[in-house]
Parts: sequence; C-alpha cells; structure tokens
Amino acid sequence: MHGELDIATAPELVDMLARLRHYGHAVTVDLAEVTFMDSTGLTTLMDARRQADSNGWEFSVRRPSPAVKRIFELAGVGRLLEEQ
Repeated sequence: MHGELDIATAPELVDMLARLRHYGHAVTVDLAEVTFMDSTGLTTLMDARRQADSNGWEFSVRRPSPAVKRIFELAGVGRLLEEQ
C-alpha cells in the first residue's frame, strides 16, 4: 500500500480483503509507503487480524512506516499487528 489509509480509502481495502479472504488467499499488507493512517485504517487492519485469528485465514502486516508505527504504539496494538 502507499499513500493514506483513512476513512476515504479504507473501504477499498475492506472490499479487497473480503475478496481475497473469500478465495482463501493469504495476505501480507506492506505498510512501508503509508504516509498517514487514521482510526478507520487501524480498525480495518484490526478487523482483518481478528478474522484471520477466528477462521485460520493467513493475514499479516509488515514494514509499518513511522507514521503507522506511531498509531500502532498509541493504540497499544504494535505486537498484535506488526510482523517482520
């Protein structure tokens, strides 16, 4: 991903993740080029993580940008979402 993950762009990610999950595709979201993320983006990632944990779908987040890392830290979810 690149750019912003926020209330305007998160619905597109939600739709894409739903399609990939439906077809059983493992997903790794690379956040190195995300310049801004709001609570909607965080909720989208948390929902995907929760769905993965509940049904065995493979979902991971890697290389969060400094802006994303800051949101993870503020929300206390860094360990839950961050994967190398």
